[in-house]
Amino acid sequence: MTFAFLFFANLVLITRLCCQLQPSGVHWGRWGTKMGIELAALALFEWHSWLLAAAATVIVMNVAGVLWEALGWRRNTGHLALGILYLLTLSVWFSPMFGLKFWPVIEQAATAAGRWTAFEVIFHSSLTYRAMLTLFGLLVAMSEMNLAVRAVFDGLDLQPRMAESEEVDVVAYDRGRIIGFLERALAYLFVLAGNYLVVGLLLIAKVMIYNRRNEDRVTAEYGLIGTLLSAILSIAVAELVKYLMTG
Repeated sequence: MTFAFLFFANLVLITRLCCQLQPSGVHWGRWGTKMGIELAALALFEWHSWLLAAAATVIVMNVAGVLWEALGWRRNTGHLALGILYLLTLSVWFSPMFGLKFWPVIEQAATAAGRWTAFEVIFHSSLTYRAMLTLFGLLVAMSEMNLAVRAVFDGLDLQPRMAESEEVDVVAYDRGRIIGFLERALAYLFVLAGNYLVVGLLLIAKVMIYNRRNEDRVTAEYGLIGTLLSAILSIAVAELVKYLMTG
């Protein structure tokens, strides 16, 4: 993976994460803002005929995303598949074969900007390939793996239900999503640092909490399966990032 790809992919993942934090439903303004930010970021790269292909990819994938949202069928599975296709397509346009790279003035400005702050070391270290790859893995673990976990919940019909009816408890479901974001972020960072024991302790603590709450079977299964899936996916992403760093 090139630095240019990681930079742009991280931007895409951040905008996708922001959309996931918003209520579901068709919001053309939200998706339009997302697409506008991504298209504006392409201006940081040197003009090349393949830049038009990258811009077309941004437009097509964002339009496909909002249309899938409007369709309302298998929302999480669809967005996960579109996200994978989006990143794979971008990896082609930002590959060494097609040569999309930053304008030289952008690189010079980034180098010079560090001299205007007392945090020069932190500023420059955050713009390295290693830092971008670490952030890429973190965003994948938080954002895309959230869609994967939710897709499993949809397939198994394991959403938390209200006590009075069989309707999905939207508040509890959204709360679980935020917990999942934090859970996967912690697991990813601990595995990246080699602290597997802490990840195990987190899993044990989560299981004990669900046992003590003595909730109904569906809610308990929802929590435990979500926790185990989050841990497995976060560990897998972290191990892949560690391999890419040393490979």
